[in-house]
Amino acid sequence: MFNQLDKPQAGETIAIMKTNHGTMKIRLFVERVGECATNFVELAQQGKYDGAPFHRIIKDFMIQGGDFTRRNGTGGHSAKGPGTTIGDHYDPCLTHMRGALSWAKTMMPHSIGSQFFIVHGEDVHFLDHPANGGPAEGYSVFGQLYEGFEVLDEIAGVKTDRRDAPFEDVIIESVKIEKA
Repeated sequence: MFNQLDKPQAGETIAIMKTNHGTMKIRLFVERVGECATNFVELAQQGKYDGAPFHRIIKDFMIQGGDFTRRNGTGGHSAKGPGTTIGDHYDPCLTHMRGALSWAKTMMPHSIGSQFFIVHGEDVHFLDHPANGGPAEGYSVFGQLYEGFEVLDEIAGVKTDRRDAPFEDVIIESVKIEKA
């Protein structure tokens, strides 16, 4: 029986995200959501996230990063190249909970690029795809933090301005993809 909170099983894909605040380890659900997870894997393998900031931080909600082109939340693209995006994919076994890794996007279908968020809050199920929703409703979970929650808490606790941007840079130094 699948459980989102289980530690990675042998052979599963994981991401080791080193930040200037410490390291987080994330189980990626390639088998469950396909391209939604492989887009992150490929972007990481291309080195796109190395040096990118967490540009939007809201304590008790989420930390958002992955804009490697403009670094402010207005840029990035899918692993297919400049100007490309991918569509949502969700699995009913995956939900937005503390430590969930999910794609940021616009309200349009097929608008996922490179920006992602890691959930910090507990009560965020409103981010899930509704049972009878349209193609652009909800956000696509594609991973789950299993180690480094203290790093998530530290990042979520940094001082931010009124636009939720951190006063001091919070940087993704590298994302390494491995097999568990």
